[in-house]
Amino acid sequence: MTTYSFDDDSVVIIIGSGAGGGTLANELCQKGIPVVLLEAGARQSPATFINDEWPSFAQLSWGDTRTTSGSWQIAKDFPNLPAWICKTVGGTTTHWAGASIRLQEHEFRARQMYGDVKDANLLDWPLTLAELEPYYERAENKMGVTRTHDIPGLPGNNNFQVMYNGAKKLGYKECSTGHMAINSRGRDGRAQCMQLGFCFQGCKMGAKWSTLYTEIPAAEATGKLDLRTRAHAVRIEHDAKGRANAVVYADAQGQLHRQKGRIVAIAGNAIETPRLLLNSSSAMFPHGLGNGSG
Repeated sequence: MTTYSFDDDSVVIIIGSGAGGGTLANELCQKGIPVVLLEAGARQSPATFINDEWPSFAQLSWGDTRTTSGSWQIAKDFPNLPAWICKTVGGTTTHWAGASIRLQEHEFRARQMYGDVKDANLLDWPLTLAELEPYYERAENKMGVTRTHDIPGLPGNNNFQVMYNGAKKLGYKECSTGHMAINSRGRDGRAQCMQLGFCFQGCKMGAKWSTLYTEIPAAEATGKLDLRTRAHAVRIEHDAKGRANAVVYADAQGQLHRQKGRIVAIAGNAIETPRLLLNSSSAMFPHGLGNGSG
């Protein structure tokens, strides 16, 4: 187990161990770069996953009290749970369905295709599909996405068979189980899908790609990863030039620690990342880090 000191400012600090953070940690560690990976949740495994919806929800989800405002139904029914996000090593890659679909070419030109949309800041992407394709290829190969790289598709279950027959009767030319980051056959030391039906509760077969048992163990094997679980980031600090240089986090007992670093990468999901940036306000950034537009 690798441990870096709190004063080691040579490390890259990554907040969040899911699809972004866990993958980035491995890529950096493979290049010999020291990484401190902060994960707010605990570490589970295929052996500890629970094939029961409600106990699994308690095991994997971010259950910290939060509030939701407004008149929409979610705010009335679930005021402190606006979204199911995960608080566990591997993040939402433990909970996701595995669907791995590429954006289509026209979707990169949304403004050009659809024009102005009222009350929306619609923009074209600054990238094209052609520019992203090499990275799609690399990601699909790494995750073992079906129907790419000569990987066969997953077999259809009974629900799919009903949908397939209906689609054919309606005249659809294409209907399949799609592009899924779930092994349709054994690959990279992970078993094939056994159709257990509990993808959202963590894959007990390890067939579904998750940084929990792919990227993070590979990073640990390099000796360059210091994974700290139950480490809840509180704020990001910066130097006189405004460059991030430390993260303050609370451990499982609520004790605060300050980890120095040369770079801070925030990969905490769509709710926790902006929360952390807003909470990291300072005299130089009174409205939070990265918030120059309100």
